[in-house]
Amino acid sequence: MWEEQFATLSAVAARQGGMITEAQAGRLEIGKQDLLRFAESALLVELDWAVYQFAWSSTGPRYAYPLAAWLAIMPESFRWERSKSPHEDAVLSHESACGLYGLGPVPSPLVNFTAPDEVEGPRATKIHVAALKPDEVRVVEGIPVTTPARTIVDLAAGWADHGELRRVLMDAVLKDLVDLRQIHADLAPLAGRHEFPEDGREFVAYFLPDLAPAGLSPRNQRSYAALAYPDRVAHLQPGVARLIPETGDEALSWDIAAEIIGRTG
Repeated sequence: MWEEQFATLSAVAARQGGMITEAQAGRLEIGKQDLLRFAESALLVELDWAVYQFAWSSTGPRYAYPLAAWLAIMPESFRWERSKSPHEDAVLSHESACGLYGLGPVPSPLVNFTAPDEVEGPRATKIHVAALKPDEVRVVEGIPVTTPARTIVDLAAGWADHGELRRVLMDAVLKDLVDLRQIHADLAPLAGRHEFPEDGREFVAYFLPDLAPAGLSPRNQRSYAALAYPDRVAHLQPGVARLIPETGDEALSWDIAAEIIGRTG
């Protein structure tokens, strides 16, 4: 009997990162006492929020706890019954998204989500109500999460400490998870109210004072140069354009000039 129950639970959990909620098990006519018996036999472990992880699951703690919290928001619904469009569901965000990406660290006692409508979350979670665009959400290890760029904007808009925001930005740029020029454009409208520099050169000096541009990806070398040395890029661009006259592509010559400036500082 227990073998059939365990096989049934395993089949469902295999589609949910090795997780099962108590409410989902109830839909399969498997009660809490059965789950506890499996846990006592070390076949399951209860993470939190009445969510269990199978011993065979390869999902590590960095992803397991956010996924458990996400499942616990709608504990009776199986993953495949929830919205097929991740941005229309609860999405891991703010400090918790930083933890998933390894940005920061930004401490938080709660697991943060953003949802389009009011949702009653389980304990130790916080649900921010905001609309997200499809390109502001990605799925990481089965967990819907705001993109690094949207995460940084949310932190800034939520009055994150500038020291913490500085560390998040540095990690995101070094890992090439954001385009520095684009994230500057996204944050610029918040600069006045949140008291940080809007000017590109000052923005880089304030948030990324120890950044070595030579170690950046090509796109962020270009972005760094565009923000920190726009006059130097503009001065070099015509000479680069003369070296590649057959293309007639001004954007290409500008990118090459910016990358040269970014590499050489």
